[in-house]
Amino acid sequence: MYDELYEEFYRIVRTNNLLSAKVKCIVPGGEVLRLPSGEYLAARGKEVIVHCEVEGGFGQAFTSFPKEFEGRVKDVLGFIYGDDWKRAIFFATLNAVLHKLNLIRGAVHCRESEPESCGEELVSYTLSRFGRVKVVHIGYQPGHVKALARSLGPERLYVTDLDPMNVGQIKFGVKILDGALNREVLGKVDVAYITGSTAVNGTLPELLELCELYGVKPVIYGVTGKGLAKLLKLEAFCPYGHDSLHS
Repeated sequence: MYDELYEEFYRIVRTNNLLSAKVKCIVPGGEVLRLPSGEYLAARGKEVIVHCEVEGGFGQAFTSFPKEFEGRVKDVLGFIYGDDWKRAIFFATLNAVLHKLNLIRGAVHCRESEPESCGEELVSYTLSRFGRVKVVHIGYQPGHVKALARSLGPERLYVTDLDPMNVGQIKFGVKILDGALNREVLGKVDVAYITGSTAVNGTLPELLELCELYGVKPVIYGVTGKGLAKLLKLEAFCPYGHDSLHS
């Protein structure tokens, strides 16, 4: 998966003469999101946004190991093979470039009450697109989980997460399972909502392989995965993304 992303991103920036374009990445802090509760990882500082700009295009990615960066697009290409913070820079830059080229929109995270509204939108999307299927939500997003649990019922919803503070807790009637159980859970469901953050922490390739193995439909959610979903032709869900940091 990472080889395919590297090659396609390189083709795009070369074709559009962006290899030497300046990249500036900052860490704006979770307070800019003004999230509705401390249930969200970003509100607690457990995950942090990296915000990148490339010639007026904006993109973001979540990571647990944020760093700021300035350089050229060509400097970032190999970051996809680096550690967590380098992959965060890669995916935020990818999003910024595709945003600049109008290949994706809304590559900046939603804020205030929008994550809660996103959950209601996810329910409508699920029912209209797939029906009353069994779902795994990989990554704990409170607005999503609350709405899905209420609509589908806890018996049709699995939630996995890597945060020890969440694992084992009951949230909206659903027990949060350890992400180590993803293989087992994917064998029981029809649809997998997968946080784009899995591309940064390195778990997404295996998750996509498991989805293919078990005949599960993967859907990438959140701003981190907007660009990769576009390049890999994966279904994506992120209806409230913004086009700038303060819009």
